[in-house]
Amino acid sequence: MKFIKSILIILIIFSFATEAISQTYGCTDPNANNYDPQATQNNGSCTYDPTTYNPPVFFNLPSQLEETSGIIFYAGGIWSHNDSGGEPEIYKIDTVTGQIIQTITLQNATNIDWEDIAQDDEYIYVGDFGNNAGNRDDLKIYIIDKDDIPVTVNTSVSVEIINFEYSDQEDFSKSMRNNNFDCEAMIVKGEKVFLFSKNWLNSETKLYKLPKEAGDYTAQLIDNFNVEGLITGADINIEKNEVTLIGYKNQVWIPFVWLLFDYDGNDFFSGNKRRIELPYIISSQTEGICYYNEKKTFISAEKTQTFPQRIFKLNTGIWTNIHYTGIGHIASDDIDFEIIPNPVNGKKFKVKIDDLPYDDYSFEIFDSIGRKIYIKNYSFKAKNNKLKIKFKTNEFSKGIYFIRLYSGKIYTVKKLIIN
Repeated sequence: MKFIKSILIILIIFSFATEAISQTYGCTDPNANNYDPQATQNNGSCTYDPTTYNPPVFFNLPSQLEETSGIIFYAGGIWSHNDSGGEPEIYKIDTVTGQIIQTITLQNATNIDWEDIAQDDEYIYVGDFGNNAGNRDDLKIYIIDKDDIPVTVNTSVSVEIINFEYSDQEDFSKSMRNNNFDCEAMIVKGEKVFLFSKNWLNSETKLYKLPKEAGDYTAQLIDNFNVEGLITGADINIEKNEVTLIGYKNQVWIPFVWLLFDYDGNDFFSGNKRRIELPYIISSQTEGICYYNEKKTFISAEKTQTFPQRIFKLNTGIWTNIHYTGIGHIASDDIDFEIIPNPVNGKKFKVKIDDLPYDDYSFEIFDSIGRKIYIKNYSFKAKNNKLKIKFKTNEFSKGIYFIRLYSGKIYTVKKLIIN
């Protein structure tokens, strides 16, 4: 009997050792510039070429939400709130009209500096943790029971409260926009609330966790990441194992998104980390982000001197779906389009696309060294749509170009030659 047990122990140890040896760690994302086709285990080492995107405006928000600061998608609508000094209310926004259709007042709450909103299956969480001066000792998260929210009418609800402090904060002296204990981003996963700090001093973000039940807690610091900017909002798609962080760089408000995906458990910085620059909407003070359908997201921006308060749309699947590849990969089985003529020898050419399914599309042209020289977005509400886009040759230099068409479901790239 002892001999059999010994054999079993040896076999178990051998199987674990074999599994460890068979794993090859490296970058597993084909979109990355250091993709390793031999890698079987993602080690978070993927790096990416600079990526820019122009998110389409979905609608302008009503004047009541000039300082929109966080968003979620729940019960068929976008829910938002204002930040510091606003009413202790959350608002449901109709996705067709862009107007407020429901107001929920939090009875036992005060809006000192509400900065983000999150949810799970049962509750909505409102974060009163804005801390520009770094000296607050009354950080809170309000918990709203979804069962207390009626289908249509306005109402007031009683909330439970999470009170917390940071595990690594010892100095509470006032330091306006010169500290690393501000926070504007929150997600909920499992039994925990996760916070992403807004670090004014070093442009990084710190990741904290604390229980999602009412009580007094110390938020435990578990990781940090150099985001090269100020994080102002977050959301999580648990089914797709994906987190988005929205923010902007410096006071000029140059917006960006970080996509965190293919991570291990709650170690959100352990997987792929891809930055999407949004320079086309510079001066938009992006404050919130939320998933609403698969990998499609809404982005909110509060009013500035340049632009009104607005909602944008962005599909993260463009970059996080595994079958997407870089510009150099000239292949697609998803959908086809024609470039007429190609090569181009005359004064004009056109791109003809038939039978496009309902979706939001981006059409882009890159030169031979990867610089984006043309972009236009299209949205179709019915099936079997057609596109015909005409260009004048004198708008281009002679050479090789790449035309890319993509949505959340398709990705197609073709080579264009202009003689």
